[in-house]
Amino acid sequence: MINTENLFELVYILMDKKKVTARELSEHFGVSTRTIYRWIDSLCLAGIPVFSTKGFGGGIEIDGNYSLDKTVLTEDEKVSLAAAANAVSALSGDDASRAAAGKIRSLTKEKTDWLEVDFGAWNPLGAYIRTVFDVAKGAILKKQVLCFDYYSSHGEAGRRFVQPWKIVFRGQAWYLYGWCNQKEEARYFKLSRIQNIRNTRRAADIFEDSLAFKKSRSKELGKEYSERLKKEYRLVTLTVRIPQKDVWRIMDDYKIEENQASPATDPDVLTTVTFKIPDEVWLVTYLLSFGSSLEVVSPKRVKLAMEEEIKRMYQKIVQG
Repeated sequence: MINTENLFELVYILMDKKKVTARELSEHFGVSTRTIYRWIDSLCLAGIPVFSTKGFGGGIEIDGNYSLDKTVLTEDEKVSLAAAANAVSALSGDDASRAAAGKIRSLTKEKTDWLEVDFGAWNPLGAYIRTVFDVAKGAILKKQVLCFDYYSSHGEAGRRFVQPWKIVFRGQAWYLYGWCNQKEEARYFKLSRIQNIRNTRRAADIFEDSLAFKKSRSKELGKEYSERLKKEYRLVTLTVRIPQKDVWRIMDDYKIEENQASPATDPDVLTTVTFKIPDEVWLVTYLLSFGSSLEVVSPKRVKLAMEEEIKRMYQKIVQG
């Protein structure tokens, strides 16, 4: 079965490079030259003017007057592609992205704005993250080293020099993924915790697919950061009692596994909910942010930790 994505990429290669040998294409796609010629036959059957010439200077090429026909894609594929282009345009914010999105939208008359990406958060942080995003994007595309101050969830704070690879949206936040020169490993950096970011203009020398990085991955120090997080990320199952009107705060961040009360018209009615949350140093302060409206049912150690923190808070108040 022929991979449609490969055929689509093949057409773009031919439109961009004008003429390519079967050997070059086979090396690019990792298939045999026989497979390449089979793909060419499929394109010809689809009405795409691809032809090959033999001898010195020969190769596979596409008619110079050909433009990617709308019929190459199904209507659903056009809509999905246009929506993705709109999102990339919103993220990149440059003229080239906007122009590309406009061309792709012209492929279909169907609704293409069903997906929207907006940095305009409900607080000024959204605009700041957009600034960090733009600086990081520029460094990634130019393969240059970034410098910034970073505040980790473990309480560490310090200057970092990072060789950036990509920007990732994971969970509910944006992250920068790259090689941290200080830690000598691949790391994720949450954009909202980055301060004073700047592009050093120095050329990066460690890349995600480079030999140096591949070698380091065989060592504990250089293991894929996300894989290590999966092993080290401790979760605790919490059961709390909380007014129904405050349940949304938990739902915004965590998945409720059990809710012992059905939605009621009285927002002050108490409900008992169970959910998993990272067992990190900020767990107690997160729970205390609910004030007196939240009561921890289990586990008991979390309840005791909250009591101790409240005592320390009280001591500071009376001493102040």
